[in-house]
This record gives sequence, structure tokens and C-alpha cells, in this order.
Amino acid sequence: HRHTPLLCLTAMMTYATSFSFIVRHSRTRRVLQLHTTVPKGTHRHAPFSAATDSDAPDSTFANVTMETSSNTKVLQVRQGEILRTAMLKRNASPHNGRSRLINCRGLGTCGTCAVEIECNNINVAGIQPRERNTKENLRLKFPPHGSANQSPNLRLACQVQVHDDIIVKKRNGFWGQDTDGLLAEEYEAELWFGELEYVLDNKSPNSSTK
Repeated sequence: HRHTPLLCLTAMMTYATSFSFIVRHSRTRRVLQLHTTVPKGTHRHAPFSAATDSDAPDSTFANVTMETSSNTKVLQVRQGEILRTAMLKRNASPHNGRSRLINCRGLGTCGTCAVEIECNNINVAGIQPRERNTKENLRLKFPPHGSANQSPNLRLACQVQVHDDIIVKKRNGFWGQDTDGLLAEEYEAELWFGELEYVLDNKSPNSSTK
């Protein structure tokens, strides 16, 4: 496969990154317990309950409409949440297939959480920042991203905060890089490292962590 060497390189880099931040945070007892108390044989899905945020005022929420080839679902997320974190906590993955394990955990370096984002209200900033930041500009111009017909709406889910209703589309490919117009299938979140999967997220509201 033409992306095999790049896939191997990505795997090595992301495994190294994951190991590094796990070691850095391993002295935090609470996080360590979350990492070590997953029973053997238990599927590592996100532990989010839809009823968790039901008592909060509606004004603190935004709807993320997730479109895949499997279906269309609406996720209610807190305003200000990082999109990747919000999706993972609600059992929806911004990563395709094996990239649910092989990714940079929100550093913005692997490019596997790339999604197309459309704002429902063009007069409101559905996400912040509105334009790609430095990490996004670098990664989304690097192969296998960066093709001439790449969507201008392609963003990294780990780099944007949700502030209003948006539509999210995930394309095919390990990195979600395909530009053939086809949507990827739906993948459930797999939290292999528990809350360490989004421990690098320091922007989401604290109240959205449970």
C-alpha cells in the first residue's frame, strides 16, 4: 500500500508520544487509577452518560451533528469543549479504524483527527479559532494531507473549540485524508489509556470532564 511507510513512521512517533506523556503523568494517583483499573477483557469505550449534563442550562451547550456513511447523530457538547475531547467522551471517534489507537492524543502532530467542519450559522463563530492555527497549517499541508483538492473546511478536531452548532464530516482513510467525497463509517471511541487520552486538553471546561 502506498501509505505503508508513512503509516509505520506515524505509528512509531505516536507510540513514543503516548508513552512519554503517560510517564509524565503516572505520578498522579487519580489518573493512574483510571488507567490501571480497566478490567481485563473490557472494551475501552468512553464512559460518558447522556444524562450527565442534562441539568445544565441549554445556553451552555452546542449541538455537533456527526455525519458518517453509517448514520447521522447529534452530540450535545459544552460550549468551549475541544471537539476531539467532546467526541471521545460521548463515544464518538474523530479517528478512523486503527488510528483510534495510533494517534498523538491531541498534540496536533499526527493529523488523524482531521474532520470537515461546517457552521450552521455563518454569522456566528461555531468554532475557535475560525482559521487554522499554526499546528493545523503545518500538519494539513503535509502528506497524506495537503492535496490540491483538500476541503478548506478540513480542521484538526484536537485544535478547535466548539462554541455553537456545527456539522462534522469524517472522510475515508487512516488520516481521514481522502478527497473522493465519500464519508467514513462510524467508529466508536476507544479509550485505551482512560482519561489520559485527552489529558493534554487544557482548554475544555472543567465541568465537562465527567
